[in-house]
Amino acid sequence: MEPDIPPLPLANTGFDGRAFLTDDEYATYLRRMPVRYPRRDMADPGIDAACAVCGEPPTSDNPLQVCHRIPFGEGIRRWRLTPEWLDRPDNLRWAHRKRCNKLVELSPLAAGELVRAIAKP
Repeated sequence: MEPDIPPLPLANTGFDGRAFLTDDEYATYLRRMPVRYPRRDMADPGIDAACAVCGEPPTSDNPLQVCHRIPFGEGIRRWRLTPEWLDRPDNLRWAHRKRCNKLVELSPLAAGELVRAIAKP
């Protein structure tokens, strides 16, 4: 007799365009933060790329990287935002890894204003 093996459910089905986590999703992500892939959601900045903060091009010792305006971990823990929403291009900017990355981040007050704006129907 063969063992009863349950079917493999679909994975990575997304959040149906929702900005906010359900209570169950939120509780799960507090136990372990989700993996994120923001760079795949941003077009390559190209040869004429410039930092969103200082306007300077990348250098070999300070390249551009994708940065979150609402930081990923804060967006999950404080604002209950979905990873899908946090990795949207309008929450991401290209900025220098060393000098400018943290300057892209919104203050908690500004992040709260943005979250309240997206929460309005």
